[in-house]
Parts: sequence; C-alpha cells; structure tokens
Amino acid sequence: MARPECAVADKRCSENNNLNNSDEKQSDDSSGPNKLSEEILRCLISIFAQMSSMESTEEEMGTSPSVSGSCESSENVDMRDPYGILELGRRDIGPYNHFRVIEASSVNSNLVTSSSMLHRKLKALLKKLASVDLLGLTHQQKLAFWINIYNSCMMNAFLDQGLPASPQMLVALMPKATINVGGHLLSAMAIEHFILRSPYHLKNACPKGMKSDDMTMRGILGLEWPEPLVTFALSCGSWSSPAVRVYTAFQVEKQLETAKREYLQAAVATSMPNKLAIPKLLDWYLLDFAKDLESLMDWICLQLPSELRDSAVKCLEMSRRGVVPHPIQVLPYEFRFRYILAP
Repeated sequence: MARPECAVADKRCSENNNLNNSDEKQSDDSSGPNKLSEEILRCLISIFAQMSSMESTEEEMGTSPSVSGSCESSENVDMRDPYGILELGRRDIGPYNHFRVIEASSVNSNLVTSSSMLHRKLKALLKKLASVDLLGLTHQQKLAFWINIYNSCMMNAFLDQGLPASPQMLVALMPKATINVGGHLLSAMAIEHFILRSPYHLKNACPKGMKSDDMTMRGILGLEWPEPLVTFALSCGSWSSPAVRVYTAFQVEKQLETAKREYLQAAVATSMPNKLAIPKLLDWYLLDFAKDLESLMDWICLQLPSELRDSAVKCLEMSRRGVVPHPIQVLPYEFRFRYILAP
C-alpha cells in the first residue's frame, strides 16, 4: 500500500531536522558507517585509477558506440561522447566531458599488487564494515551509505574475480558480487533491489540471483522509503552505467539531483525534427518517474538544460501533432566493462 504523500513529507522533514546532529556526530567518528563507506569507495577508486594507464584512458574516451552501433574515431574530435549520442547532433554534454573513464583495455592489474598499501587498507576497511552497526541511521545516512556500498561491492568483485572480457561475463558476475555489512553477507543485487529500490523491479531484474531472506534484510537494513534517483548513482561497471561518485549523508539529496541532470545531459539526444533518443536505463525504471512513456518524456524534458530541453520539446510536439510518427528511440543497454569516475 502506498504511503500518503503528506506522511512521507512529514517523515522527510523529521529526518532533515535530525540529520545535522547525527551526521556531525558520525563525521567525528572514524568508524562511523557513512565515513567508512566513503573511505572504502575512495580506496577502490584509487586502486582502479592506479591500475589504469592514463594514456589509454584519454585515447579511448574519444571512441564510443554511437546510436547506430558504429564507433567514431577520436581523430578530429574535440569533445567526448561516453554514451555515443553525438551523431544525432553535436553539442555540449556537460560535466561528463571531463570525467575520467576506465576501460578493461586501459587496466594493468600488475600496477597494483595484492600486497600494496591500498590493498592492505581496503582489506582493513572491509573488516571494519563486517562489524559496522547501522542502528539509528537517518534516511539520508542510509541512502548515502548504501549507494557507496553498492558501488564498492561491484568494484571489489572485479578486483576479486578479474575484469570481465565480455558483456556476458559481466552479467554472470553481477549475482556473485557480495559484501559483508554488519555480519550480513549481501549481494549487490539485493542491495539495489531490496534496500535501495522497491522489489517490484525484480520482475525485470534477474530474480534468480535473489535469496529467500532478502525481504527480511529490507526490513532490517532498508531505506524508510525507496529513492528513484539511485538510478543515476548506481554503477554495475557497464558501459551504460552512470558515473561513480562518493556520496555523503549531508549532501546526498543534492548530489543525486546533480547526478541525474549530468547523466541525462550526457545520455539523451535529439536530432531535429525526427528523433529523440533516451537510454535503456530510463525505460527499465520508467515507473519510478512516470506512469507511461509519454509522461516519462515530459519528465525528462524538465530535467534537461535549456537548449537541449527546447529541442526535445519541439520533437515531442511534432510527434503529438502527427508530423513525426514514433520519434522516440530507446538506446540498447551495453554491458561491456567501463567505469566513469566523477571528481
């Protein structure tokens, strides 16, 4: 049964009133759950950054699958195109133009050995995580914590299992990615679909990877209410995933808004007057943001920067007048390995 909107609003106000004191208390404690989750993710990002050769990263960022499925060379290209949408029209894709990219071909695992200082630090942090106490966390603290832990779980799985050589290998690895949180061995899929999201998504999200006690975990560890904007924060390490960034309890709602707008600016494309392309990620989680595809497109337009928004609105208006039939193209999800790292 859905919660009344007023009750949710009251709950959010209560959480916000308590957040400052609670967050300040935990920030002073080096073993606090939120600070610990931030340190783990930063450590993993540092490990991947050290394993990645900067030269390869710079070269490959200019080459990406396009809307038509082909690849564009970085030669004579003065801007990056992480989601391959610029063939519909060259434009500024926003902050993603400056984010760092790590791909399998740019990673040399020999650059960071298992005995390195970073690996020893990661091992110590994960040991702390296995005994962390999550009681008393606010909604915002849980939200930031679990986003960081999901992304850490996936990154750590790649370190343990090795980088996937094919999209099929990445998909096969996802149910195997697990992490010990407070004595509970949780999979990345359980964290996403039972702690951060509503379980109804499981109909389209590989339910075979779930355990029978995942619903119990939701009651013990889950958010007070689901947060749709995690769509723009969770990265499974695939080409189509949004950028990874470290989330803090105090700023998490602002950070999620930023992540949403930056991702949509980089992943939505228009080609006047006949095509509007959206990522598959939005199609999968349509019901988090709208009741149908038409209302989803209206919602997307509201999130876009002015120039791109105007172009998208004109395309939709022409479609509704029957001038341009079927203008919406849902871009396929690409499961090849890649991380995009926000500063």
